[in-house]
Amino acid sequence: MIRKVTLMSLILFILIVSTDAAPLDVGFVILGDEGPFTKLAVEFSEKTFNTDRLERNDLNSGTFKQYAVVWWHDGDSDPGPLKNPEIDAFLDYAESGGAILLTGWAIRYATALGLEDPEARQFGPVANDGIAVGITVTDETVKLGLLDGLENLKGNTPKVGDRVQVNSTGYPKSGDYFDKIWKNFITLADAWGPPANDWGDRIAAFGYWKAGDGKVFNMNWRLPNYHANNKDIDQLFQLTENVIDWLGSESAFAAVEATDKLPIIWGRLKAGNVRP
Repeated sequence: MIRKVTLMSLILFILIVSTDAAPLDVGFVILGDEGPFTKLAVEFSEKTFNTDRLERNDLNSGTFKQYAVVWWHDGDSDPGPLKNPEIDAFLDYAESGGAILLTGWAIRYATALGLEDPEARQFGPVANDGIAVGITVTDETVKLGLLDGLENLKGNTPKVGDRVQVNSTGYPKSGDYFDKIWKNFITLADAWGPPANDWGDRIAAFGYWKAGDGKVFNMNWRLPNYHANNKDIDQLFQLTENVIDWLGSESAFAAVEATDKLPIIWGRLKAGNVRP
């Protein structure tokens, strides 16, 4: 009996440690120009996740629900207003438990989606202005595991109150809801950078809106600068990966799959190659 219990415990242990989560399915939306502020974001997503490019005719809730996260980045231009069926598609996906990430000028659509009443101010893109910016870590940033792999300004693991630089210069086509004119936004990290230096949540580095059972996450202002000029782009990539991983863990449409390690391990167990 003891031998059987030990064998089963070993089997369970091997299955747990040998089964990795499959890459998240991400639908990547670009409606504007795919220029230097957008191209590297697409390439990063395709390298890091199981990413599909979504065109305008893909903006429907049935398509969205195939993805754990829908990432919408427009960093080069203003793609113009959404049509009512497109707004409804994003809302249905989010309210059904999906997760949307807005970066760059995609922030403007928080108003069209009914998440905020005021209009976001817009600016950019500017390729090089020599101004470095980043986030100030809050309790929520730490609690949600959004700092994995990042370094503070001293090169150490960030803790609450530390600054993490994610952009060395310039900014994409972007915007914000300055000055705290958003009323429904949940801030997860504060923003810092000249000229005010500490913007806190007057701009907010990032956070999310609740939408039914889902979330619409936003990273705005100067932060999502996926441009070759940005010497801190690896930090930005890591932060984005952390955010998407967290959003995927919150999404009702994240697939639960194992890699091909599971059948291999199970085959060995069936063949009697594992001893207690």
